[in-house]
Amino acid sequence: MAVHRITKISLSIVVLALALSSCSKSDQANTLSELTHIHSVATDGENIYVASHHGLYLWQENQWQLQGDEFDVMGLAITGTDFYASGHPGKKHNLPDPVGVLVSKDQGQTWTPVSLTGKVDFHLLEVSGENFIGVAANYDSVLKSSDYAKNWEPVQVPRFSDMTLNPDSPDELLLSGEDGLSLSKDFAQSFATVGLLQNVSKVAWITNYVYAATENALFKSKSPQDKFQEIQYTFQSILDIDAKKNIVVVLDELGVHVSYDSGNSFSLVSERD
Repeated sequence: MAVHRITKISLSIVVLALALSSCSKSDQANTLSELTHIHSVATDGENIYVASHHGLYLWQENQWQLQGDEFDVMGLAITGTDFYASGHPGKKHNLPDPVGVLVSKDQGQTWTPVSLTGKVDFHLLEVSGENFIGVAANYDSVLKSSDYAKNWEPVQVPRFSDMTLNPDSPDELLLSGEDGLSLSKDFAQSFATVGLLQNVSKVAWITNYVYAATENALFKSKSPQDKFQEIQYTFQSILDIDAKKNIVVVLDELGVHVSYDSGNSFSLVSERD
């Protein structure tokens, strides 16, 4: 299929605001229901995290443990040992609102401003190598940087619900949406439709696989252009996915499901009450 250039922004952002029944600012939580507004799930290839209204939580010893100080973690991206976040400052943060892009070198225990402090609130954020791209919710636009978040520019993209960058080729950007998957090989300058999946809500790209989620099913493929195979596991209203190394994590209405073998098997590790 021919690659076509996008000339008009048509943006549809699915912002996760999983409003749970009770509010908590505790350093620990036994269930997801004790956390407030889970925005996303993430993994660094070893551990499982959730980004929430009251901070970044790590799943450890069968409970969620707050990492560092409380703040509203909206966008979250993990690349290697670097954690990048965006959102709104907590009470202990001497930062303007929004915080722009922050980086943590110690798994979320401490955070340092990178850029756009006091200017941008990214609700989606993806990082690969020197390339950063995110949805600036307060500007209703998509911004990208090709120099480690130093300089940013707006980009025009097809209508989409989620995005992911190729960890091994940072210029390759994959978007998901009602019409399926759109692939850019020139960092959002042009896009082509790939694959046959429809109504894709979430995507995650790692070295060996691409994962794509519809409302109740998860698929995987060796590349965006290859055939996607459905993973045989029951999900209920998938809200977010992430993957690193052999770990795949899925957030749905039932809770957090984790696979430690590239999606061959899953278990529900943290339920919602």
